[in-house]
Amino acid sequence: MFRRVVNSRIIATFLMFMLLLVLVGFRDFMLFFVLLFGGYVLLDRFLTVRRCLVLGGCAWLAVILLGDIFAVNTAGRIISIDYLFTFCGFLLALAVCGAFFIGRSMYYYGFERGQTDADFAIARHMIDRLVNHPDEWRDLDGDYLETESAISRVRERERLAAQALKDEASRKDDLVTYLAHDLKTPLASVVGYLSLLQEASDLPGEQRARFTGIALEKAHRLDTLIEEFFDITRFDFHDIVLTRGYVDLDLMLSQVVEEFYPALSEQDKSARIDVPCGLTVLIDGDKMARVFNNVMKNAIAYSYEGSTISVTAERREGGGVRVRIENSGDPIPAPKLKVIFEKFYRLDAARATNRGGAGLGLAIAKEIVTAHGGSIACASTPEHTVFTIDLPA
Repeated sequence: MFRRVVNSRIIATFLMFMLLLVLVGFRDFMLFFVLLFGGYVLLDRFLTVRRCLVLGGCAWLAVILLGDIFAVNTAGRIISIDYLFTFCGFLLALAVCGAFFIGRSMYYYGFERGQTDADFAIARHMIDRLVNHPDEWRDLDGDYLETESAISRVRERERLAAQALKDEASRKDDLVTYLAHDLKTPLASVVGYLSLLQEASDLPGEQRARFTGIALEKAHRLDTLIEEFFDITRFDFHDIVLTRGYVDLDLMLSQVVEEFYPALSEQDKSARIDVPCGLTVLIDGDKMARVFNNVMKNAIAYSYEGSTISVTAERREGGGVRVRIENSGDPIPAPKLKVIFEKFYRLDAARATNRGGAGLGLAIAKEIVTAHGGSIACASTPEHTVFTIDLPA
């Protein structure tokens, strides 16, 4: 509850407005407006500024209110204040903010230091028992059980990590095999139709245009498969670099949906967008566009023909933005929901790659959203499958 209050954009904005009203007033309206606008930009972008305004602003306003009660000569201001109480309130605000951030830093430092000291204590105890006093039998069972339990936990973590790497490598090898096999089909079609066009020079114009269109379509498919190969070889998002800026989500999501208009029309599907005008969020526009593109592509691929895909976005009450992409299709089983965001995973491994990709789209989406400090999740019922993307303020 405390965190929601100090992180609240609404409370911070209200306190800033009240402070400016008390300290500046409407007599200098231009200065009031400039400070209000500049302060809002800062508190909207930086969480630390928001917390300082809430904590320090409450203390400052409380002291000013106290000064207003006891002030004697306060004429000439919209809200009467005493200079001494104003200055004291400013000092108290600095003290409150400083105490909060210093206390938080000391807590995290103490927590990490405590964990480190505990690890060293356990290590010293093991060395003392197993190396320095191997012949001492007092409390032997308990010590060895503790040691065996710790070693077993480490071994289990290593086993799970090794198994995850092995499974990922196996899925990657399978995908490479699938893609290599599927490269032959569009390539053979391109060669076949182009050879026919070259040999049969007297083909009617309509048939020639049809064969050319098929060859072009297969060439585009070939290009897509080659891009999948490149994604497999270069997929490493451990060092993601974000270039953040304020992005209009209504415009971005509309552009993403517009790009899929041919695919939607081909399958008699449609998309509905419900995003408030002027809804902005601080993100890397290029990378988040890829996230929405990948999720939208998945929604189209696994939805029923003639269905409608819903794209909505809203500002959450506690701050941040939530984007939902919902489609009607076959439900995703619960076990598959747990691994749907893993690399090289496809819902149907036996499905031809003319519909599914290399199984990287959702994994890439998760990595990018996580780098933004957000989260992505999927929920599926017999009626709908919903991807939810939460982005921080």
